[in-house]
Amino acid sequence: MDGVKLTNIRKAFGPFEVIRDVSLEIPKGDFGVFVGPSGCGKSTLLRMIAGLENTSGGRIEIGGRDVTHVEPAKRGVAMVFQSYALYPHLSVAENMGFSLRLARAPRHEREAKVREAARILQLTDHLDKKPSALSGGQRQRVAIGRAIVREPEVFLFDEPLSNLDAELRVQMRLELTRLHRQIGATMIYVTHDQVEAMTLADDIFVLKGGHVMQSGHPLHLYDDPDNRFVAGFIGSPSMNFVSGVVTRADDTGLVARTEEGELRARVLGPKPGPGAEVVLGIRPEHLAPVEAGGLPVRVEVAEELGGQSFVHARSASGSDIVFERRENRARLDGQALRLGAAAEKVFAFTPEGGRLR
Repeated sequence: MDGVKLTNIRKAFGPFEVIRDVSLEIPKGDFGVFVGPSGCGKSTLLRMIAGLENTSGGRIEIGGRDVTHVEPAKRGVAMVFQSYALYPHLSVAENMGFSLRLARAPRHEREAKVREAARILQLTDHLDKKPSALSGGQRQRVAIGRAIVREPEVFLFDEPLSNLDAELRVQMRLELTRLHRQIGATMIYVTHDQVEAMTLADDIFVLKGGHVMQSGHPLHLYDDPDNRFVAGFIGSPSMNFVSGVVTRADDTGLVARTEEGELRARVLGPKPGPGAEVVLGIRPEHLAPVEAGGLPVRVEVAEELGGQSFVHARSASGSDIVFERRENRARLDGQALRLGAAAEKVFAFTPEGGRLR
């Protein structure tokens, strides 16, 4: 293992507790992503790993060493921030090698490490340029190169792509994935963008209110969420939710009547009895028009994305429903439809947000 291990980590600012008893492990060489809405504690957690924030309790281990009270420079980590924080008067090479210069590393060693980092990041032709002559993506690569030359045990990224435009974000996500595979280092990445989390992570840690709500491989969280929060947060567009009341249940599932119509969900474990309230969740790709049953909706607008379309509709009760189309692409604006889904594709949650399995 010997990557990063947090045990019962807490952080409070006065009476306000922002991290609440978090325990997690990121194996050596893995790419872990902390994801969640603003204010959930993900950046604070990253800063505690870096040593930029003190813990209020718990233990932090990096490479098997207890670094809970070790100063940042001796933890074996390098951090890449949201802002590039480059020195405008220094060249790319000088920016990348600045930390080695401060550490009084020999000149030939500094130059060799800078050249290797530039090769990895495709910056070799830009080493003599000033940051002002670079694009946003190139500046972010320089910031990453500055971390690479330090040869840390762990790379920490605090929303490094949020200042880039949409096209550059996609490009940089691919470059970060290639970089991780090439150098094989442990990386921890903070983002509020679940698309970034899904595309980059070996393991995602979904945070809410200072707690880890669920962790695991991106597709595992998408296919098998533990609770309504994770189900709604992971996936774009997000899962559709409708409230209902159980009308009957058997060994394979339950049937709930919503304001829109009846839906069946596969639930193999303990099930609430008739009259109990539930929330049913269905991903857009699992909804499709049906002849009878299902949910009656009226189509409002379609997002045409080329290979797929996301159709936005509204139910009789005013709920927003999104479903995906890939084959039949005829326009549906203003049409009344009924949408259904196979029972095994319908998730059932308690009103408090827990998953019924």
